[in-house]
Amino acid sequence: MAGLFCHWLDWYPLLLDSVIYLNAMKKLPIGIQNIREILTEGQLYVDKTQFALNLIQNGKHYFLSRPRRFGKSLFLSTLEEIFKGNKDLFTGCYIAERNYDWAPHLVLHLNLAEVLNETTQDFKASLQRDIAGLATKHNLDVDIPSAQEGLRNLVETLSKERQVVVLIDEYDKPIIDNLHRLDVAEGNRELLQSFFSTLKSLDKYIKFTFITGISRFSKVSLFSGANHLQDISMDARYAAMTGYTQEEVEQCFDAHIRDMAQAQSRTAENILEEIKAWYNGYRFSRAETHVYNPFSTLNYLSQRETRSYWYASGTPVFLLKELSKHPQSLVPLQGARAEENELTSSGSLHEIDLKALMFQTGYLTIQGYSTASRHYQLGFPNQEVREAFTQSLVKYFAKLNDALGAEMEDLLEAHDLTSFFSRIQQLLSKFPYQLFVKAQERTYHGFLLSLLSGMGLEVAAETPSSLGRVDVLLWVERTIYVMEIKLDQDPQAGIEQIKEQQYDKAHLGQGKSVALVGLTFSSKTRNLQRWAAELMDENGDLIKQLTPP
Repeated sequence: MAGLFCHWLDWYPLLLDSVIYLNAMKKLPIGIQNIREILTEGQLYVDKTQFALNLIQNGKHYFLSRPRRFGKSLFLSTLEEIFKGNKDLFTGCYIAERNYDWAPHLVLHLNLAEVLNETTQDFKASLQRDIAGLATKHNLDVDIPSAQEGLRNLVETLSKERQVVVLIDEYDKPIIDNLHRLDVAEGNRELLQSFFSTLKSLDKYIKFTFITGISRFSKVSLFSGANHLQDISMDARYAAMTGYTQEEVEQCFDAHIRDMAQAQSRTAENILEEIKAWYNGYRFSRAETHVYNPFSTLNYLSQRETRSYWYASGTPVFLLKELSKHPQSLVPLQGARAEENELTSSGSLHEIDLKALMFQTGYLTIQGYSTASRHYQLGFPNQEVREAFTQSLVKYFAKLNDALGAEMEDLLEAHDLTSFFSRIQQLLSKFPYQLFVKAQERTYHGFLLSLLSGMGLEVAAETPSSLGRVDVLLWVERTIYVMEIKLDQDPQAGIEQIKEQQYDKAHLGQGKSVALVGLTFSSKTRNLQRWAAELMDENGDLIKQLTPP
């Protein structure tokens, strides 16, 4: 067997039991986008070939939108090897056990993520070179005066043998990379429009087309015209085509999870709970099919700790700039609503639909669907995105510095919570209020934690105790602050919860005073509204009430 397969038994429904070969704990294919490398080098492969077979048997031209590092390139590589007729490569996979003819086809595979695009002239020349490279790869001497003409000549020549397969990855990267320079973005879009118009005109020579990207921008001919691309981005049948389902994580990565649990003296169930909270939650259709971020999942199982792997691999500077440029169009971070047509188009370059762009780029995902109103409800997919994106917003809008951190630490040392929380209120007021529409407790919790962390204070969140999890722990030299956050409630309720759940007990007897703090955020003012605090000595006896004015 070439690799370790999580092997599906049937095509539909998607979530069925798998047959898994766990004779050894296989290497995790982190960052590997070449299916041949994974299968021939014995790396772990979660079998997605049932989706490929269904696409081939039921259509001709497809488009798929998914966030970056979500398995699009690996799926294109899978399609390429299938269309080349390499049946032996897929021994043990779903498609190898089905009645597929494995007739070899000539494949043109372009990755626009690798094309130069800083100027439209660079993009034009680089795309033309890539078309020439494809001709050389197929041992053809064809005229390539431009990318468009070269594509036409290449496809027509290759099709004399049999129809051609065209695979194009990250079609929109030349646009997205230049959203901060609209003249370049527009020039690149026009070139793409011409290129894809040429591709559409070659339909009779083409067996199959599959194009991937993150977004759908208007005025790109890729998405115009009848009987061309079938957009499967929100098709429930393909919701699990990229990413990992819960069943796949539990079964395909069982050996890694159990080995990690043993090494860390934890249970496999505890590991699964953690990985689910951090990296699951992506939903791309009305069907309640949720998938894990594959890049983060693989990195977590390799590094064996929770971190923002996917987010850190490409902080969305372009998105933050759009948020800053168009505050009137800001999207609530929780509870945003949208119709399907709002989520499938990013609008024009001059009027980008931030809601669609945040969904398509993976920073918001579907959390519910109303059949009555035909609206989707959106929110953060998981803890990784929630924490990391909030930290980026804080860094971008709050403009924190070391001097502020030192000042805030002095206020905490002096137990001057009136001044401390007044500064917190001022910082939160810098954020566009639209971000907090329908905000939940955890939204404010995330912003407060990111503010405190961004100041350089020693802080921790969701720290477990024997009876629950503390919202925020904050340490200074002589005092430990135990904070509980409430939304539209009396702040005293937060203090009472700290006492009832004994969140403070673990921090007594350390030679420091302990402050119990209840914080109330308001859904109306969308800011910190009230606070209450009690200062205890190291034995848990009340020193004084820290009463706000």
